[in-house]
Amino acid sequence: MTIMNIVLTASTNDHKAEPLYRQIADAIEQQITSGELPAGHKLPTHRALADQLKVTVGTVTRAYAEAERRELVEARVGAGTFVCQQDAPSWVYSYSAQEEEACNLGHNIPPCIDRAGMLKQAMENLSRHPDQLNQMMLYHDPQGLDAHRNVVARWLQTKGLNIDPERMHFTSGGQHAAQLILSAFCRQGDTVLVEQVTYPGFLSLARQQQVSVKPVALDHEGIIPASLEAACRQYQPRMLYCTPTLQNPTTATMSEQRRHDILAICRQYQLLLVEDDVNGLLPQQRPAPMVNLDPEQVIHVGGLSKCLAPGLRLGYIQVPLNLQQRLNTALHNHSLMISPLLTGLACELIHKGDADRVLQDIHHDINQRQQLVEQHLGEFAIQHTRDSFHVWLTLPDYWRLSDFVSAAEQQGVIIKSAEMFTPPGATIPPAVRLAISAPFTHSKLEQGLLILAELLKKDPMNDFPL
Repeated sequence: MTIMNIVLTASTNDHKAEPLYRQIADAIEQQITSGELPAGHKLPTHRALADQLKVTVGTVTRAYAEAERRELVEARVGAGTFVCQQDAPSWVYSYSAQEEEACNLGHNIPPCIDRAGMLKQAMENLSRHPDQLNQMMLYHDPQGLDAHRNVVARWLQTKGLNIDPERMHFTSGGQHAAQLILSAFCRQGDTVLVEQVTYPGFLSLARQQQVSVKPVALDHEGIIPASLEAACRQYQPRMLYCTPTLQNPTTATMSEQRRHDILAICRQYQLLLVEDDVNGLLPQQRPAPMVNLDPEQVIHVGGLSKCLAPGLRLGYIQVPLNLQQRLNTALHNHSLMISPLLTGLACELIHKGDADRVLQDIHHDINQRQQLVEQHLGEFAIQHTRDSFHVWLTLPDYWRLSDFVSAAEQQGVIIKSAEMFTPPGATIPPAVRLAISAPFTHSKLEQGLLILAELLKKDPMNDFPL
């Protein structure tokens, strides 16, 4: 029996005083209870059901709201209204990236990989040791549990990183790490150097901390040494923040010689170098991390968001020995500590080999996505590598940056303008970042790339009506 038939039956019975929206909600509940509407089933749009039942859209809106109040259905922004899993708690978050209609190339996130099985097993493994679980629920040193730091550091060492567990601090992801660094090692009014296009989250944090940000020029290898030296002489900065491996947004990776050149300048001007290495585990081959070359000059930031699971919110910092206590104090002031339950879960995933398997799956998936980029955008001015989650696209001369971003959005493709990555006062390049890892499927990514390719071929002055 359809919802329409049930409502018509209800409207002719003895309960005519029952508001129509409630009759519709009752009908939905009846069909869910009978199994005719299974969990996950998408209900008609408000307009479609209103037309079907010959009622107002407002009546259907109230009916769906009533059904949601009864925890029968859930509304997902931009996707529709879906039947809830009836045996799941009402507070369980439910969202499917498959339901997104737009091709969102805005968020630089790992490709969607099924992690449910490994997480379930890891949590079951932890639950077999109740004494340890009880210990994890207590307060601990801000630096994190020794055993957990040992596991994570040893794993990072197998990836070519000289991370010392005695010097490493856990953080709630890379953004939290950047916030701690600015809080611990900068004062209001200090100057920090950044790449001429850089991670927007750091720009936001610097603005919040009232720290002045000055750009340093880039080439295909990243920071240009001469530009860094000139900025050091001009601004007397406190630190340099950079991403030497798979730079965000340009994808540039410094050669090992370039890294030595940059570190030599930092030593000369007593400049702390913050190495944002959140993408560092993605390349299957890479130059030595900056922290390996000079651990007493480098503040190293990394995390598991890109290579394992963003939802763990687990990052780490290693600082020079003389800065260790200041970082420890800053972390204590910010959050007392990072949840040992999360660090324990990460250790379990590393110990059982799940972290390595996920990283291999990501390598394979991103390589395939980059092949699609080469296939559909290879004729245009793109910077990319086979290991990168993102692509840097320089626009043809006939496209204004804001017009291209708007035109793409109108056709259902979300991209990030270079304006977001540009420090205050610096020249905005005519480019966009495409986060090719974000679409749920390769077909959705290909759909977006095809749309962008068609737009890039068109001169907006001649091919679009005014």
